[in-house]
Amino acid sequence: MKYLIRNEKEISVQDYGYIKVKQLLNQEDIDNLSVAIVEINGTNKKIINKRGDAIYYVLKGSGLFEINGSKEIVRVGDLIFIPKGSEYFDSGNLTMLSINNPRYDSKFIEYLSEN
Repeated sequence: MKYLIRNEKEISVQDYGYIKVKQLLNQEDIDNLSVAIVEINGTNKKIINKRGDAIYYVLKGSGLFEINGSKEIVRVGDLIFIPKGSEYFDSGNLTMLSINNPRYDSKFIEYLSEN
């Protein structure tokens, strides 16, 4: 694998309304890991990631994560680890670094709500 330096201007934003995603590493860059900046303004859908673990690091803002029925307030500097198979959703006004191992793939996401 070759090293990579990517200018911010080269990173596209996927806009889903209440959530915006900047994929920092594409599948062509690295196949087994996804790294993104995720901005949430509102409430995300409750899901189960059946394939992989998720790690979030709060860069800006605050909000709520509900993981397997447990509600936690999160703020700048907090790290959230969500093992595969966990039910969760997040809400608030948050900018987070998101890491998924293996790479995030919507084929392995079960949606439990339509928030």
